[in-house]
Amino acid sequence: MTDTQPAAPTLARWSRGRRKLSAFLGALVYGSGIHKLVWRNQALIVLFHRVDDRYPTDPITCSRAQFAAFCDFFARHFKVVSLSELLERMRGGADISRHLVITFDDGYRDNYHVAAAELRKRGLPACFFVPTAFMGSEHVAWWDQQQEISSEWMTWDEVRSLRKEGFEVGAHTITHADCGCIAGEVAQHEIGGSKTVLEAQVGDRIQHFAFPYGDEVHMTEENRSLVRAAGFGCCLSSQRGTVRASDSPFDLKRVPINTWYGSPFDFGFVAIRKWVLGQAAADESTG
Repeated sequence: MTDTQPAAPTLARWSRGRRKLSAFLGALVYGSGIHKLVWRNQALIVLFHRVDDRYPTDPITCSRAQFAAFCDFFARHFKVVSLSELLERMRGGADISRHLVITFDDGYRDNYHVAAAELRKRGLPACFFVPTAFMGSEHVAWWDQQQEISSEWMTWDEVRSLRKEGFEVGAHTITHADCGCIAGEVAQHEIGGSKTVLEAQVGDRIQHFAFPYGDEVHMTEENRSLVRAAGFGCCLSSQRGTVRASDSPFDLKRVPINTWYGSPFDFGFVAIRKWVLGQAAADESTG
């Protein structure tokens, strides 16, 4: 370690201090109602993966208490709507200020047994994106294997039950494929095939698609065109940012919620600082 590199304990203290300050400022901004002005003409789509108390150090997992706290924060300070409603408002030119959509990726079983229960308590909608080959299987995802976690997926009965309860279900390819690497018939199978399988399983039309991994490099323009051609009405990434009414429904950003955020107010302040005001600054520089 060089003299210019801070020691690990120093970094940990800095991180805790940052989170506390951010949470304090977030409480001021949201508690005072200033956020209503800041979020004008912008919406937010948030992304969760797993809600499970057994894996406190896993970066894509939050505890039940943490998820409940986020749900309460969203319900109090945003207008939580379904993905379909947000898309309808965007198409119609309606106001989307402070609208928020809750989404889940990968189809973990706790989505049905834990997350959906917390959502039901509050009457909150959500969309669950599932890789169809994982449902009801014993497949262990490579990212879980790295964390020494045994993946537990929803059964098809549980997926159908979510849809019957009024939650939305979306496609996430068949095998959690990287849409930045596949092409041709393979891509058509993963994208269009996931829609076919999902519609057959739930007995309903599937309109929403989110591509796995979610960064810009994980989706080619050719495959984005396949999403549209397959009959989906949108394509979601996990590139961090807000949503504006003028955005293409086939290039919508989501903000993943992970262990980096110490609390909902920490998250809420970071969202304003990084993506709401950050985007405003970018607009001014290009105007």
